[in-house]
Amino acid sequence: MAKEFRDLGKVKLVQVQPSGLIIETPSGYFYDASRRVEVDRLLISSKGIEATTPQGEHVLDIHHIDHPDKAYDNDDLVSIGFTSHYKAMRARFGEHMVDGVAGENIIIEFGEEVWVDDIGGQLAIENTETGHKTLLDLVCFAAPCDEFSHFASQSQGERLPADELKAALNYLNDGRRGFLLVLSEDQKSAMIQPGDKVFGVKS
Repeated sequence: MAKEFRDLGKVKLVQVQPSGLIIETPSGYFYDASRRVEVDRLLISSKGIEATTPQGEHVLDIHHIDHPDKAYDNDDLVSIGFTSHYKAMRARFGEHMVDGVAGENIIIEFGEEVWVDDIGGQLAIENTETGHKTLLDLVCFAAPCDEFSHFASQSQGERLPADELKAALNYLNDGRRGFLLVLSEDQKSAMIQPGDKVFGVKS
């Protein structure tokens, strides 16, 4: 059966997490968005994401299989988010919710919010220079954590009551916080950069 490609916009920015965004302090765990690093391009492989920082340092994303501090399963090697979701989050939480602040590797510019059914089983990213499409398998949406929900709600200093935290978690769920993917089994490593076209793929 032929694959159906649905236009989902284009890559706006790419970034890595050389170390995790949740840090431990004497007061508890906090979300530190400043630890993400925007880069010119990403290399996606079957092991995850790596990149060269603006300072010339080669780094592995914290979710990369070979990262020494990796503490996650191997089904979250690549993460994406959409500008439309950030627009919605800014409307609810405030202007601090800038594009990419949740730490996704790839931020895609698109006018409408995108959900699991919109993506289909795979995502395709088309290189603007070569026209080659790289396929990624959608694993699931990225469930929000308490720390990010407190950050979004600007309540890291004074934690939200349980009902307000639950409301924030529900709002950020189902893909608004982002999606998790892995490189499809038959795909070669590929460079991803701003301007690349993005498609949802259904078989």
